Amino acid sequence: MRAIFVFLPALLVAGAAAAQRDGRADPRDPATKVAPTEYRSAFDGYRPYAEQEPRDWRGANDEVREAGGHAGHKPGQGAGPQTLKPQPGMPESKAHGGHK
Repeated sequence: MRAIFVFLPALLVAGAAAAQRDGRADPRDPATKVAPTEYRSAFDGYRPYAEQEPRDWRGANDEVREAGGHAGHKPGQGAGPQTLKPQPGMPESKAHGGHK
């Protein structure tokens, strides 16, 4: 008898949840209107490889030196002096964050 007081409300709630609609059209209905699809190739905007003119390596090195760093790294940026160094009596793996 007690089971009916548990299962009956559960069945009613489940039935009400199944009967609700979310406002979207049923995709199985052949009369449903859909937006037209647009094809766009993955190759739109593709540029074929073109050999670049080699640069003077001395000029490129001078440009990097004048910028103050290499590959986007400028002096004074990054962890720098805050990095952990091995301490006397401490295994190196623990001094560097426990990496093995």
